[in-house]
Amino acid sequence: MSDLRRHFEKIAGPAPETNPTTVRALAEADVVRGRRALRRRRTLQSVAGSAFGVAALVAVFAVTTTGGAGESAAPIAADRAADRPAARPAAKVQLVAYKGEQPKGFTVDKVPSGWFIQNDDNYSLVFAPEKAKNPGPDVDPSADPIYDPNHFADKIVVMLESKDQSGPGREGKKVKVGDQDGVLLKSLQDMTPDGPAPTAPGGDTGWELWVKQPSGIYMIVQVWQGLGLSESQIVELGAGVHVHKGAQQGVG
Repeated sequence: MSDLRRHFEKIAGPAPETNPTTVRALAEADVVRGRRALRRRRTLQSVAGSAFGVAALVAVFAVTTTGGAGESAAPIAADRAADRPAARPAAKVQLVAYKGEQPKGFTVDKVPSGWFIQNDDNYSLVFAPEKAKNPGPDVDPSADPIYDPNHFADKIVVMLESKDQSGPGREGKKVKVGDQDGVLLKSLQDMTPDGPAPTAPGGDTGWELWVKQPSGIYMIVQVWQGLGLSESQIVELGAGVHVHKGAQQGVG
């Protein structure tokens, strides 16, 4: 065997000595390439199910299929962009005259454009966006509560304060709502078993407008977070809601 090895060395020349520095450099390069591949894979997995998945996938595809000397830096830039939360600015909302059938315990002058009264009874009034209409036979309201008229997420709700309440429980901004006095409060951030619930872009947690009625009872207009209404629009909306004799207070 040693004679055969010497024979090959005469033909190809002696094997070069291994430089420890070169070995470390090659090993580090392998580690870097592995980490980049892992980041690209995690990026694909994390964005595939999100509302912004298509745009992020296009970005990752573009940087990972580019050749040339800049190839090593491009995937890192894509990973950092994918890690940043995509801020979705709230849409500008216009209030328009309400032309539908009036609800039971309240009457309404204005609604956000493209919204309708999804549910009403003597206890509450629920405004919802147009997309909540006609969910179709395959929609499960428990899985997509925008279609559930008894679920208030992403909606505007009007009600009287409950019988065990006596006005706002904390300080807020004093406003004039038509001819009546009101208090505008920023809603408290929801809590979950895992901690504070996510807020809308800009830290919006929603609003509550408390309007004192001649009877001394407060009417409450609850605006869910991220709906895009300004403070003045919330006050304007509240000024156009009128409480009738049939409206009732809940308990709890």
